[in-house]
Amino acid sequence: MVYRKSTLLLLTGSLAAVIVVFLSLVNLPNGSSSPSTKRGETVTPLPAGQAGDDLQHIIVSVSILDNEFNDMLEATSRFMEEHPNIVVELRNVNPELAYDSLKSDAQLGIGPDIALMDNGWVKEFAVLGYLKPLDSLVAAMPGEWLSGLLEPLNWNNYWWGLPKDADPLVVAWSRSLLDQLTGGTIPPDWSSFADLAASEGAEVQDVPLVRLDPTDARQLLVWLASFPSKERTELLQPFETELKERLSFLAEGQGLTFAVSLASDKDNAEKLAAGELLSAVMQWSELQAMTLERRSKLAIGYPNGWYGGRSFVVFSHSRAKDEAVSLWLKMMAGEDEQQAAYDRYRLLPSLKPLYAAREQSTMDFEMNNLADFVWLKQLDAVSSQTFDPQWPIRLANWDRVWNELRQSDSWLDELADRWNDSFRS
Repeated sequence: MVYRKSTLLLLTGSLAAVIVVFLSLVNLPNGSSSPSTKRGETVTPLPAGQAGDDLQHIIVSVSILDNEFNDMLEATSRFMEEHPNIVVELRNVNPELAYDSLKSDAQLGIGPDIALMDNGWVKEFAVLGYLKPLDSLVAAMPGEWLSGLLEPLNWNNYWWGLPKDADPLVVAWSRSLLDQLTGGTIPPDWSSFADLAASEGAEVQDVPLVRLDPTDARQLLVWLASFPSKERTELLQPFETELKERLSFLAEGQGLTFAVSLASDKDNAEKLAAGELLSAVMQWSELQAMTLERRSKLAIGYPNGWYGGRSFVVFSHSRAKDEAVSLWLKMMAGEDEQQAAYDRYRLLPSLKPLYAAREQSTMDFEMNNLADFVWLKQLDAVSSQTFDPQWPIRLANWDRVWNELRQSDSWLDELADRWNDSFRS
């Protein structure tokens, strides 16, 4: 009798456990809800979908600002309402961890199906065999792509990414100081800038020539690239004669004739507008977020390169069905979503039809109206930033050299030699 009771209790307990597991599998939350944070990633809970073999699951990894991520959540929620058999899980990864995380996961054949990544990473991931070619998707999208944002994604005659947008780094100048020192024009070349540096030091004491964020190693390269040169800093190659001479000029004048400042960039716009700083490097979206009055006090230089392009890629280990992946990508990289990101965040679209190619005068452009036709020309040219598979590795080396030197008083003196030495080590 005791044996039978024990057996009955055991069977009852086992049945209860099976029911709990079954309910945990089928009782997925309905609709979208607030994301949660796990292991440094912001993860969205899965919504309900159709059961059975028809349910398709896609995991997407991005590294974007919270507001932009929330917009992507809303767009994805609308997508899933239209396609109830497709579940899309979004993960927002810390930008400092994104590259290493995506690369290590791809090496193991795990991780997301889709990622939004810097254009500079795409060729390395493609060469390593981590990505699927997207030729059919690139060809199927309506409208024309901007060459400067599409060409970096081409390797071995295949397209390995779907361009989404760009947020270029630009050089902002103090209009009041330019009016005082140059008659209001940005120095068109290095020779003109060198003359300005000397006069600025004599006429405007204690005003830095340029202020660079010490945590962003790219800013010096972008600032140097704003002056025409055969040596393109965005290629991240060893410095040759011209760039070495320019760094020597800055090192010789530093603290004597003028100052090159390393400091946080939180108040750059205020200092530029007040004439307390001659130049600084900013994101295009940051500049466009300013009031018109504030922007009118700045003049903007537009370097060729350092476009900050981002693209969607699909990993070769993905088991998600191509049709489901294509449907989501067509929406997220389509004209409507690109236009929305442009309107809200001033992220430059990758599709030509979204640009109003109207002719504006140089004065209009320098007054910081949204000069679409200038970006249309700039981004539609085949980019001088011709990424190669080793580009992300060189950028990491540049970051390392920069961080090793930026706290030293002699950082400008040593920078070129230390950078060139990194190629021999």
